[in-house]
Amino acid sequence: MAEVQTMPAVEVPEPDLSMEVQDQLRRSLTDNEVRFFAALDEEQETPVLETASSRAFAGYAVGEAVRMLKKFNPEATKDVISDSIHSMIHSEALVGHLAKRSQEALREYVPRDRAAWLAHDIEGHAAALSQRLALLRASFVRTACLARVKGLELATDRGTHVVMLSAGSGAVVLGCTGGVVGTCGGATAGTVAGAVPALLTFGLSLPAGAVLGGGVGGCLGAAAGALSGLVSGGASGGVAYRYRAEISDGAAHVKVKALRAKEIAVEKAQELQTEAKVLAGSAKAHAGGTVNSVSHATSEAAERAKVFGHVAATSAHSKASELGTNAKALALNPAAQATSAGAAGGSVTVGAAGGGLGLLAGGAAGAAVGLVPALFTFGLSIPVCAAIGGGAGACLGTAAGGTTGFVGGGAVGYGAYNAYSQRKEISLGASEALTKLGGMAESVKEGAKERANMSASFIKARLSGTGGTQ
Repeated sequence: MAEVQTMPAVEVPEPDLSMEVQDQLRRSLTDNEVRFFAALDEEQETPVLETASSRAFAGYAVGEAVRMLKKFNPEATKDVISDSIHSMIHSEALVGHLAKRSQEALREYVPRDRAAWLAHDIEGHAAALSQRLALLRASFVRTACLARVKGLELATDRGTHVVMLSAGSGAVVLGCTGGVVGTCGGATAGTVAGAVPALLTFGLSLPAGAVLGGGVGGCLGAAAGALSGLVSGGASGGVAYRYRAEISDGAAHVKVKALRAKEIAVEKAQELQTEAKVLAGSAKAHAGGTVNSVSHATSEAAERAKVFGHVAATSAHSKASELGTNAKALALNPAAQATSAGAAGGSVTVGAAGGGLGLLAGGAAGAAVGLVPALFTFGLSIPVCAAIGGGAGACLGTAAGGTTGFVGGGAVGYGAYNAYSQRKEISLGASEALTKLGGMAESVKEGAKERANMSASFIKARLSGTGGTQ
């Protein structure tokens, strides 16, 4: 390319034309330029449209110039017309008023070097260019037609529809799933990453990291899921459509086998039904007497159940009346009232004391806990932790004290009332116990004496019997 650029340009002489002809050629070139490029300037320029317009302008302008030269000089030869066109195209005096793109189009159509022409004269060169452009146009039209046919085939192909629907469905489903998973994972990772500078950012890095990580993870997860769903859904849809005949045959084969198995099962069921009818007839004949005896037994059992039901209903009504009476008596019982009063008083008293102690202990413990981060919170953690600990301690102390006071107060009230109401019985019981203990002591004493006398008599008898034998 460097050697071609450094080669000396071919000198083109100025055209030997009259002023009238030159004026006519200028006007013709200007009119053609406006004709071919006016609409192009109004529309949005595109490289393909501009190239096509430039070639059309150059070919039409050269053709008009050839016809004009033949009109002014009908006896001019092809070589003279070719030299005039060549000089005119590469003359600044005739084409310098045109736009740069128009000049480039004309000089590309009629090269400066005559050796680059497709024919010896300008008309043959233009015809060869027109033929070449026609071939290119035909090739382009053929390619466009083939592309259109292929596009129509793809647009009307059911396999393409199936693949596109499968790919779209897979992309949507897996894209949504991947987006959700990516958002959760990204938010978790962002929160973990934001925990590192949390002390320096006063905890603001935790939500910021979660939001940033969730956004990035959601985008990446949605993209990965959509891509995976697009590929896998399209592939599965294409395979299913490609082998739809085999799949249909397999389904039909399975259906035939299922129908055959159903027929066999029906035949077996009919055989079993026939056998069951035979067995049922024989069993019915043998069970005639049994049914009668069972019927009598059932009637008797029904009568017994009716009697038992009436007895049970009467007993339940008696029990319910007794429970109502006992509940009313319990409510009017002074012992129950004393127990309830003692339990309420103990719950209030001990609960208040426990709440106070819990408040003091919880506040002290919370303040001690708040001393640890006090350097980072500028001492604010001490009152905050003390308030939290005091509240928790008050709740726990009140609950524990109330429960303890309720149980203990109820027990004390019940015991005090029983002791007060049965003071005479307690005194009589103590006297009777002392009397019984005295009697038991006398009886034990008499029994011991009697057993001692019997033992002495037995020993004497043994000793006497032994001496006689010796």
